[in-house]
Amino acid sequence: MRKPMLCLAAGALLTLSATAFAGERGKFVGHAVLEVTKFTEYKTMEGHPMKSAMLGEMDGLIFHNGSNSALDRMLERAHYHVVFVGDGGGGGYCMKTFTTKEGHKLFARCDSKATPNGGAGTVTVLGGTGPFTGIKGKGKFNVVFVTDRVCWDDIEWDWETP
Repeated sequence: MRKPMLCLAAGALLTLSATAFAGERGKFVGHAVLEVTKFTEYKTMEGHPMKSAMLGEMDGLIFHNGSNSALDRMLERAHYHVVFVGDGGGGGYCMKTFTTKEGHKLFARCDSKATPNGGAGTVTVLGGTGPFTGIKGKGKFNVVFVTDRVCWDDIEWDWETP
């Protein structure tokens, strides 16, 4: 009799954590460290004003700098993966995926412009899996390269859940 009760209690706790921030709004503020793991550059023909196109991947971790909301706690030390495309003329976009320790994924898109040390622009939260299903948001980010392979990303967005 004890095992079924423990299983029911554990199931209720998992359901509660999956909906812990349903119908809420907030602001996520994070700081991440990323490493470029793949990079390919395609050069244009000589004389073309855009010089090249590039694509790559980055991997790292994100840390929250904001409140102590359920979203902040879930994203603390989440795996952060970025696939990026640059147009060689200073513009680009990326696809960001944050994966929690429990395996839930939060997806975002960024649109960027080059800066002297990296890139900055907007980030749009697109939803995700598990407790991130239906989440939406918009904000900004700023990537600064420390070396040609390592960077940090300050990112923030306002979010809301259904």
